[in-house]
Amino acid sequence: MKKLLLVFLTVVSVTKTDLVFAQVSIAPTTIFIDQNGIGSVFITNPGDTPQEINVNFAFGYPGNDELGNLVMMYSDSVRANQFGIDARARAFPKTFILAPQQQQTVRIQVRPDRSLEAGTYFTRVKVTSNAQTADVEETVTEGVSTQVNFKFDQVIAAFQKVGEVTTGLEFEDIQVTQSDDLLRIVPAFKTTGNSPFIGSVTTTLKNAQNETVAEQGQTVALYFSGKRAVEIKLPENVPAGDYTVTLVYETKRGDIPSSDLVQSPTITKTIPVKLN
Repeated sequence: MKKLLLVFLTVVSVTKTDLVFAQVSIAPTTIFIDQNGIGSVFITNPGDTPQEINVNFAFGYPGNDELGNLVMMYSDSVRANQFGIDARARAFPKTFILAPQQQQTVRIQVRPDRSLEAGTYFTRVKVTSNAQTADVEETVTEGVSTQVNFKFDQVIAAFQKVGEVTTGLEFEDIQVTQSDDLLRIVPAFKTTGNSPFIGSVTTTLKNAQNETVAEQGQTVALYFSGKRAVEIKLPENVPAGDYTVTLVYETKRGDIPSSDLVQSPTITKTIPVKLN
């Protein structure tokens, strides 16, 4: 009987929060290009199977829709021309085989462009991994053999700071809605300065006696003006009445050193709300 191998290839895209499920691990999860145009990322294969690795670049950034939901933007050609570094970025090595329990350092080099104005420029680094496919002659037995091969795309951000960089936020209308045990706050904001606002926001709900009823923190990456919702879970049986919500935006987060982040003074916004 003729020997035949059918290989099914599945592509799975993952974000930073999904890295635990991927076939390789990446550190750091955000790359900052230094003044020499160099950055580094470490790719580790914790498994028992050799992995084929490919490193590419694609301009993109986290944006939002009209409801304030996070939406990844990969087709903004105008801002790609203004802020993208993917056309000037190269990875060394770009493709390689990563043996089990081994780590590879990948250097990211960004060619200089002396025409750039001061500001922060960026792209996304896509690391694709899939198990190395054995030769057909070595894997096929009598009949039909089926092999499922998962391909994972892990995408992380890369930034290059040029000249003096600043960032900040200004707030306009803020909408608050209550749904069962969830309070959803949707601020309309304007980014200021010449760099994205990368940091965190802490949301605090206080009652009329100025007692903290609920508090929640999350990371934020606000590149361009728009809306970005934050949500806070309400305690069970919270009494109806008058409350205040305070949003505190800071340019700090646990996974990125403060020295890498473009700094801004702490921004605080307080909104009165009425719970039903």
